[in-house]
Amino acid sequence: MNRRLKNSINKFYKKIDFRILYIFIIFILIGLFILFYKYSRFVSCEQIDFAIEAERKQVGEIIGFKDLTPGAKSWLWDFGDNSPKKYEQHPLHRYSKSGMYIVTLKVNGSCILQKTIEIKNMGKIIDSRKVPQIISPTVVTVGQPFNVYCKYSGEAFSWEWSFGESGQMDDTSEYPIYNYSEPGKKRLTLVINGDIAHIASKDIYVKPRVLNEVKETPILGFIPDKNDEDFEPKHNILPENPWVPVLKNISGVPEETPLEKEKNKIIEDQAPSISENQFKELLLEVAKQGKTKEDFSKYINNYDFSVIKNDKTIITFSELCEKIENKKIKIKSLRIDRNNNNYITNINIKYKIKKGPFWIYD
Repeated sequence: MNRRLKNSINKFYKKIDFRILYIFIIFILIGLFILFYKYSRFVSCEQIDFAIEAERKQVGEIIGFKDLTPGAKSWLWDFGDNSPKKYEQHPLHRYSKSGMYIVTLKVNGSCILQKTIEIKNMGKIIDSRKVPQIISPTVVTVGQPFNVYCKYSGEAFSWEWSFGESGQMDDTSEYPIYNYSEPGKKRLTLVINGDIAHIASKDIYVKPRVLNEVKETPILGFIPDKNDEDFEPKHNILPENPWVPVLKNISGVPEETPLEKEKNKIIEDQAPSISENQFKELLLEVAKQGKTKEDFSKYINNYDFSVIKNDKTIITFSELCEKIENKKIKIKSLRIDRNNNNYITNINIKYKIKKGPFWIYD
């Protein structure tokens, strides 16, 4: 039986043409390769999408087109204006005429998406190189004069400054000096050579002036003499320190001059120095609940001084401490303003807080 089976198998192999078998195997391998290639380039047409990035969508503006399709390998862009097609993932295009255009994107040779874009004719396009750069403080105090100037790439022969308070042009010099009369957010603008199309602007925060409290000596009431028209009221006079005449009679004790009195008073009222890095570390401790606003008492005389937060909001120092308490924060920059006695009167701070896995500006 075994001999018969072996003979049958030998006869079967002799009848097979192995060339045909090899060709069949090659076709299978080619099919598997094509299948793998198609699978690697597969994109669900439901996920195809692209974004149009433009500021004004006007004639002559450079417009960006950004493919957002996951897994895309090849792209074919048709901008609908008979211009040459592009094969980049994020091409740039400029329309020369206004109108409605159909933008077509073909991804991986199979999925197609179309979007309509309206191009408007809005006149001359602003050249950013012709817009001057205003150099000025970001924060100033009411009544405090400050200087401003600008950087300009071309040749300037006229300057029109508006400081956002009078509603009109305030100065025509190249290096004006100005002081604000009211606190708040002000918009500073500059037009060079009368070119209104390339006007420059900058926001300035004007903080109120902190006035020192002056305690006046109260005036005592009096009853005027009806017969004496020249009668003048008698003011309250504080009693003299009893030790003053004693010290004056002791030999060897020098008398303190008015200049020395004023100097000693200034020294007594002087706040200790603290660097911006040290101040930043204290704020980080407040965020960790290791410090409170009272730990800043040596450096400030008012917890409600102005704080410019992230260049867009003015809050008090007390509110800042409340906002960052028990938060994870990153301080990007910090600037401190001080008065003549070294007390901190204003800070400008940029910081981020952590919300979930992201760091965002508060």
